[in-house]
Order: sequence, then structure tokens, then C-alpha cells
Amino acid sequence: MDSVLKKGNEKKRSLISSESWVVNDERKRRKQEHEVLEQSKYGDGMAWFRGCLIGKGCFGSVFLANLKKPKSRYSSYPSIMAVKSAEVSVSSSIQKEREVLNNLRGCRNVIRCFGEEITTGENGQMVYNLLLEYGSGGTLADLIKKSGGNGLPESDVKRHTRSILHGLRHIHHNGYVHCDLKPENILLIGSSSNGDFTAKIGDLGLAKRAKQSKISKSRPLSERHLDVFFAGNFNRRRPRSSV
Repeated sequence: MDSVLKKGNEKKRSLISSESWVVNDERKRRKQEHEVLEQSKYGDGMAWFRGCLIGKGCFGSVFLANLKKPKSRYSSYPSIMAVKSAEVSVSSSIQKEREVLNNLRGCRNVIRCFGEEITTGENGQMVYNLLLEYGSGGTLADLIKKSGGNGLPESDVKRHTRSILHGLRHIHHNGYVHCDLKPENILLIGSSSNGDFTAKIGDLGLAKRAKQSKISKSRPLSERHLDVFFAGNFNRRRPRSSV
């Protein structure tokens, strides 16, 4: 009797495992189909073709963009970029981000913009595309999540905080306020030299010009924080942060 029950339980577990595999396989297939539809919806650029979908938000979708011919006249572009896309009729936020990034050039802690392009989607709709630096390390939010609730090592917290404050100082110095700064909008850009990741501020579509009177009254808050940070005035005995 025991052997019969054991065999019955094994068969049941096998069926459940098979059903789970089928469900997961179906989900994977649907996801791939959705990505193909999204890619064809927006079309490819002159020098790049659209890769997989890596993010989607209120203002557009973000894809990988791969350079078609690295040795062409577009070779100044990196071989892999991120392209943020939306139909032209609803792309005002992305176009604004392009304007802001143009005014914030020259800071290694603000995401780089490589240009813009209009493409034609599968159904003939006009699509606005913004070519950006690709965060191969994901976002700071991803990194925090991977820590499993244990927080990041203090060395990483210090390094990324320094980078974010550098970026904020540059943004504020140029008269802008980010208005949507959070871990999800801090991108981790890989370095080809040492394999480390640099934190860079992205998603500036909601950025606003600060009032000139407020800018002239006092130094930006980020600069005052930088003074404290560089002076080393923080408690080294504090527990690991979740930031």
C-alpha cells in the first residue's frame, strides 16, 4: 500500500512539474511575442536597429539599440545604446529631456545623450527616439533589491553617493531641478577599463528650471552636502545603508 501511495505522489509531483514548465514556457513565448510587436511598432534608425525592450513607463518605452555598422560615419556612437521612444504626438516629455541633457553636457555623472531621430513604425506612425547611454548594470534600485535587504557595502554607498552628489551639483549649477530623483532613475554605467559601475543621473523628463532668484540666494543644497561628504564627516560605525 505504501509503495502504491508513493508512486501516486511521485506521479502527481511529476504532473505538477510538467504543468509548471508548460505555463512558464507559455509566459516566455508571450513575452517574446510582445517584444517583437513593440520593436516593429517603433521601427529602426538609420544607423542602429532596435533590440529587446528593457523598460516601459508613462512617457515611452526603452529598448536596446545596436549600431548596424560600427565602422561607419556613425562610429562615434557606442556599439550599444539605450533608445527611449514614443509616438511623436505624445513625446513632449522625451523631447524636453533631450533639451535638458543638451544643457547638461560635460558631467560624467549625468547620463549622456547621443542624439535624436524620427523613425517610422510598422503602421506608418512617426516615432520620436532619444539615443542615450546604456546602463548595463541596471539601476540603483536593482542593485538595492539584489542585496536581499542586507544593504550595500559601505564602500559602494560612499562611491555612489559621491557620484550622485556630483551629478546634482552640475544639474543645480546649470539652473535645473531634477524633480524625480530616486534609485530607479540612477543608472549604473559599466566601465571598460576596470569593470566597475559609475552611478549616473537619468530620466530628466520632469526636470524644471529653478527660479533665478532662488539660485542666487544661496549655494545649491547638493554643494553644501558635498562639503560635508568630502570632509569625511560621517559616522563610520553606522550600519550598512539600504541606499
